[in-house]
Amino acid sequence: MPSPVTGSGRSRRDGALRCGEISQRHRYRLSCMGSSGPAAAFVGRSTDMALLQQLVRDVSAGLGQVVWVEGEPGIGKSSFVEAALTSTEAAGCRTGWAEADELSVHSPLRVVMDCLGISSNSPDDRRAQVAGLLYGKPGSEVLGGVDPVRAAMERLLALVDELCASGPLIMVIDDVQWADEPSLIAWHRLAQSVEQLPLLLIAVSRPLPQRDAVAQLRQSVLSRGGVRFQLGPLAEEDVSQVVARLVGAPPGPRLRHLAANAAGNPLYLVELVDVLLDEGSVVLAEEAELAAGVPDRVPQSLAAVISARLGFLPQPLLEMLGTAALLGQEFTVTDLAAVLDTSVSALLSGLRQADVAAVVTASGAGLRFRHPLIRQVLYDGLPSPLRAALHRQVAQVLAGSGAGVERVAEQLIAVPAAVDRWSLEWVASHAETLTHQVPGVAAELLRQVVEQNAGMGTEQYEVMVSALARALFRLGLHDEAEKHVWGLLALSPSTERAAEMRWLLARMLFGAGRNDQARSMIAQTLRDRALPPKWRGRFQALSAMCLRADEGDLRGAEHGAREALRAAEAAQDRFGVGYSLCVLWLVDSARRDHGSALAAVERALAVLGDDPEFADLRAWARENQLFTFQNLDRLADAETVLRQAHAEAVREGEPAKATLYIGSAVHDFWCGRWDDALASLDSVQAQGPEATYFGLRERGPMLLHHGVTALIAGHRDNRDLARKHLDAGLALPMNTISDWENGDFLLAAQALEAEREGDPERALVLLSRILEPRPGQMSLMHQWLPDLVRLAVDLEDGAVARAASELCQSEADREVTPARASFAARRCRGLVQGDPFPVLEAAEHYAAVGRPFERAQALEDAAVLLARRGQTGEARAALADATSVYAQVGAAWDIRRADTRIRPYGVRRGVRGPRPRASFGWPALSPTELRVARLVAEGKSNPEIAADMFLSRRTVQTHVSHILVKLGVHSRVEIATEALRHSEPQGAGAVA
Repeated sequence: MPSPVTGSGRSRRDGALRCGEISQRHRYRLSCMGSSGPAAAFVGRSTDMALLQQLVRDVSAGLGQVVWVEGEPGIGKSSFVEAALTSTEAAGCRTGWAEADELSVHSPLRVVMDCLGISSNSPDDRRAQVAGLLYGKPGSEVLGGVDPVRAAMERLLALVDELCASGPLIMVIDDVQWADEPSLIAWHRLAQSVEQLPLLLIAVSRPLPQRDAVAQLRQSVLSRGGVRFQLGPLAEEDVSQVVARLVGAPPGPRLRHLAANAAGNPLYLVELVDVLLDEGSVVLAEEAELAAGVPDRVPQSLAAVISARLGFLPQPLLEMLGTAALLGQEFTVTDLAAVLDTSVSALLSGLRQADVAAVVTASGAGLRFRHPLIRQVLYDGLPSPLRAALHRQVAQVLAGSGAGVERVAEQLIAVPAAVDRWSLEWVASHAETLTHQVPGVAAELLRQVVEQNAGMGTEQYEVMVSALARALFRLGLHDEAEKHVWGLLALSPSTERAAEMRWLLARMLFGAGRNDQARSMIAQTLRDRALPPKWRGRFQALSAMCLRADEGDLRGAEHGAREALRAAEAAQDRFGVGYSLCVLWLVDSARRDHGSALAAVERALAVLGDDPEFADLRAWARENQLFTFQNLDRLADAETVLRQAHAEAVREGEPAKATLYIGSAVHDFWCGRWDDALASLDSVQAQGPEATYFGLRERGPMLLHHGVTALIAGHRDNRDLARKHLDAGLALPMNTISDWENGDFLLAAQALEAEREGDPERALVLLSRILEPRPGQMSLMHQWLPDLVRLAVDLEDGAVARAASELCQSEADREVTPARASFAARRCRGLVQGDPFPVLEAAEHYAAVGRPFERAQALEDAAVLLARRGQTGEARAALADATSVYAQVGAAWDIRRADTRIRPYGVRRGVRGPRPRASFGWPALSPTELRVARLVAEGKSNPEIAADMFLSRRTVQTHVSHILVKLGVHSRVEIATEALRHSEPQGAGAVA
């Protein structure tokens, strides 16, 4: 006689596989995956499973990859990944797994940190340090401090590098559609490094909700060769196999027919069968079949199936689980007990029932809902008013238990009702911390509170609106921030807060190119007799900077900056002192008094010290110091500054500013290290706050980024790369003095493109714009004027040649200490007068100070001038030296141009000209790449290499990527093999 199968007739936690799912998931921790996993019992998807297991084998061998697994809810995405990772292929790989949920969206880096087991109480100092950076105390400065999210992200990425150096690593983010945006950015940056690390990244995603950031990440992954698994419904035979495993016998016709209505969705199928089993609607004989009289009913939806199964649970347990659902996909028993105002022991019985019913399962030190849809059904089952009240209660309980501010804020954001007194007081007292640690959460919560401002006192309102403005500013939402600042200023807030908001507003107006409004507001502020002394000095310095930028009034700017300096010193305001000195540096640099400029910036650095409050201002001062040393031709000192700047970025825990990468690239350009320059430029993130400052300067550096890249590409005759960066750079606005001062490389690249295309007349017109500088502009015109004179002389345009030479001489005359401009002026004079000797004198100077590219340019010009005089032997020698340097830096276009210019005078380099640079293999590696390759062979991680070479970790990562391409290999192991094969004989000197 057939026997009925019921839910009470079998163990729900007996370890049996359920549609390929693992009963105990490895979540939120790193573990070594053994070979005794259940992969062999996974049902279906054999082709996809074989490919994923191959990718796991590849990462074990050192080959990284990015995987995107997508499909509808319940289709078996997580089970598919788990089955692959618990197979023998994953033996020896450390695996981190995190699952996002709706609350994750509000917590910066939470998902990636969970994946790596990072918390403030981690026994691993490296992990605890990352958490400490993210959750540290906010500073007092409205601008210029360390951004905790960026700092934590940089350390987190370095941690992954270090982990991969000791063995293969697999990282999984489940339900990535709910991940916070900083985690998505970190994932994107990790995806860019898998080509050089034993790192397998697996993102598991539903098609909904559709978020732009997730769609962009997905597109980036797939466009870079990531592997996509799109899981569809199970085949009919796989459905029958799953049912057979669940009920203990092959399904009969009626049961198969009903199961087919699950549309091949594994979760739908499992939950449907569970309901039938719990009702005793299945009987076993040779086959499992629906009991007589049981209709072939099909539930309306998956949610209905889940609700039907949950309906068998006792009502008190359902209420407890509904409260747990408020805490998120994962929760701790301690938090749940605190919210329910009961003891942990009182919850044990109910939680055991939930575990047996497969509603929740263990996860690290807490519990998790077995599937997000189960949590969603429980959450949606709470009436809206009750849900709002419970969120408010959970927030207060979490706050009382010392939970992080972001967790409390998440609960308050979910409350649509009017804000009560406790909520107002909590938000007001934690507004600064929220803005510092989680500006996105702060903005969302503060918007909600400010819009419902009934019951708020004046002080509370001012605190919240000013914090909202700062959060919006940090997020780059300047228009909205400006609206709130104007609204707050209209209410005549306290003097200190008004000054702070006016400072923020001035920076936004100035950065947007609305200089007239900025200056008007600054002047109005300075007329306020109640302005605190600290802020008076700062606004005087800002006013001085506007004078220089808008009117080119260097005398007025100097006077204003010195007044600001005196005010800041009297107020003992270190930020104001440092800022005033940097404005004086601007004035002195525009006057070409580089000695005074250097004294000002070095004094600023001494005043600022190593205080993290002044990280932004100190970074600007370092870049100013670098610029001055370059103009004094003290290139060794400039190298030291770059090392100091990178060391400071590491010490502060923050990634180096994009402007530092760009400054390094400019330095390497003039020093002839073009591969290094491109590595620095490739390291720059084209978007985001690191491309600028938090309001201390404008967005001009990105013009320089595209200009330097385009110029190198043009000299190397890489037309596609040059055009790409010319288009990107020319699309940027040119609104401020900073824009104009950073646009000169872009202009030079445009002129070079025209010349390469056979249109020297257009090149002359473009480069002639250099002859019309704005008053007070700090651009170094002398570095482009010899090229302009060369073009004009070759085109017999004497007027332009003389004008350019005279402008270069006037700039040289302003140099208090003769340096770059003075020798550029000699080149120009020699070209105009047809005299090679001043040009050769400049070439000797460039050789002495370490400017090989300018030396080659001067030698080329001298060769042409010597050839015109009939001094063929000397011309040939100069040409050979010039083309040798051009070949070393890969300036293929310059070699062709030099040959073309001198050919009419009967001078040839001969058949043994300079060897072209190798483009592939070990000889193609630059000196820096050789050093990096050998350090990789020593087993050093990217952070360790960066420390050894005084570079940023990101620049080292870029060098490793270039090495992989040039060697045609696919992993660090293969780089090491090549390095050992080409190792120097014992006793040979190290590569420079």
